[in-house]
Amino acid sequence: MATTTVYGGSAQIAANDTDIGTNVTAISNLHGGVDTDAIDSVGTLATKTGLTVVEKGNAAVHKTIMTLTAVSVASTDGTTPGTDGAWATQLLYTFPEGHVTIHAAHMVCPLAGLECVTGSGTGFSDTADIGLGVGTVAAVQATEWGLSGTAENVITELDVDLTAKTSDAVESVAVSTPATYDGSAAATTLNLNYRCLGDDDHGVTADALLVTGTLTVIWSVLGND
Repeated sequence: MATTTVYGGSAQIAANDTDIGTNVTAISNLHGGVDTDAIDSVGTLATKTGLTVVEKGNAAVHKTIMTLTAVSVASTDGTTPGTDGAWATQLLYTFPEGHVTIHAAHMVCPLAGLECVTGSGTGFSDTADIGLGVGTVAAVQATEWGLSGTAENVITELDVDLTAKTSDAVESVAVSTPATYDGSAAATTLNLNYRCLGDDDHGVTADALLVTGTLTVIWSVLGND
């Protein structure tokens, strides 16, 4: 009569069950949330109502997908309204310290994905034209209309034209050229920035732009030297 030998008995079976459970969790993480190989090297999402993130990848290459759901970004009128555009900035993400290469980035703001809060003329006008982008440096007061330089070096400025307080088109843009940023002394950040394109787009009263959409960034950390 043939016999079957079970090696390790119940203890081995229990150990196998544990291994299976661990593998199921790891596989699940590959399809959403944080890949277990990436936990120690992903960046930090800013704490902001309406801002969430999914991290994918490993210690070499990451894919960070940020979802914005009516994220409020408060505006400030330019110091000299006739020459200085009303502007705003919101920290989104902080990379680990080190030299960070951003391989690609893509942002989508769907129909009606941008909406100003008041739209009364004391803040944004109902038909405000706004330059919105993502940069490694936060926007500041400046004598200019729209964004420039490091305020839009990750996602080049989107020309947002509001109609009755909301955006009138689907906006989608991708970064054009991979670039490496030295975050060895101070970690590199991603900042959502905007600046109005004309004096008649914003009055003297502070307002807010509600931003809905997704920002996807593929990146690597090359080291902290």
